[in-house]
Amino acid sequence: MASNGKPAPKMVKLTINGQEIEVREGTNLVDAAEQLGIEVPHYCYHPGLSIPANCRICQCEVEGAPKLVFGCRTPAKDGMVVHTDSPKAKAAQQLVQEFLLCNHPLDCPICDKSGECTLQNYYMEYGQYQPVMIENKYKKHKATPIGPTIVLDTERCILCSRCVRFCDEVTGTSELGLFNRNNHTEIGVVPGQALDNPYSGNLVDICPVGALGDRDFRFKCRVWYLQHTESICPGCAKGCNITVDWQTRRRHIAGGARIMRLRPRFHEEVNGHWMCDDGRYGYGWHDENRVTACAVKTAGVQSEVLPREAFDAAVARFLAVDRQAWTVVVSTFLSNEELFLARTLFAEGLGVRVAVGPPPVGVEDALLRRADKSPNTAG
Repeated sequence: MASNGKPAPKMVKLTINGQEIEVREGTNLVDAAEQLGIEVPHYCYHPGLSIPANCRICQCEVEGAPKLVFGCRTPAKDGMVVHTDSPKAKAAQQLVQEFLLCNHPLDCPICDKSGECTLQNYYMEYGQYQPVMIENKYKKHKATPIGPTIVLDTERCILCSRCVRFCDEVTGTSELGLFNRNNHTEIGVVPGQALDNPYSGNLVDICPVGALGDRDFRFKCRVWYLQHTESICPGCAKGCNITVDWQTRRRHIAGGARIMRLRPRFHEEVNGHWMCDDGRYGYGWHDENRVTACAVKTAGVQSEVLPREAFDAAVARFLAVDRQAWTVVVSTFLSNEELFLARTLFAEGLGVRVAVGPPPVGVEDALLRRADKSPNTAG
């Protein structure tokens, strides 16, 4: 029995590349291998979506099986012996990689995904450096805006179908589909629709290549210049876990902006793998005309002062007014620490009333967005 009162999950033992591991029954081979630090290459598989097994690069060899199996769809079983790097598995992975590169353009120098592209990374690991395919590349549509946040480059698409499944299964809006057949197959927007759902930015995150680009981040900054900080989205009361990508060393980039983009950070109990577009694109105010120092205005002239001087000046002005004549209204955008300081200073120190201002109210949905558009009403 588990600590939460529920029955303990059944565990199975298997061996992957000579290493034994115990995992929950039903865990697929890709996830089981990841727990050992072994990466099974995969494009179409995403833990937050259904499993179509259509990219075929996750093929593994299982002792006793008549043929290679797909790691994303094969559940771990007790006593199973798996090889992800056997000659047979490696040969299959290399051929799939070669097939996916048949029509892929050499856009890496100008592609925003370069540096964090799964296709690029897997080529270094599983690439067939002596190509066996000599077919001419089939040209497709380039740089087509398909919504307010997304630009589509079908020539870069490897047809993993992650984006289609996201719109079908997560948002339920079904704006995207696979059209045409064979070599002409491509991702597109369903006629009469636009990709304008409030979670469309997630498509850029889950796209393994540069087919779906973020119009806000397009040509803004190379990803290898970025630094990363874990944070919490301040856009509403949900508190989604995010990663802030920023840079300060190259002031010529993006007009001197520091924050380049926000991305969701996985948290199983809060936001899963996703975040809404309101939070993703609502970071601009962090950069524009920010107050970076304390200032005091005397006789109409504002001058920069030390924080302690500004604090003393503020307290002096507060004390000059009847304490019963005013109320301090604090914002629900403040942190718990800031709210504590406000109560300590004004309510306990100066004996004045402290009230909490009403939180801004907006749109709410069943996925992540909350009507309370401030991050700390509960604080």
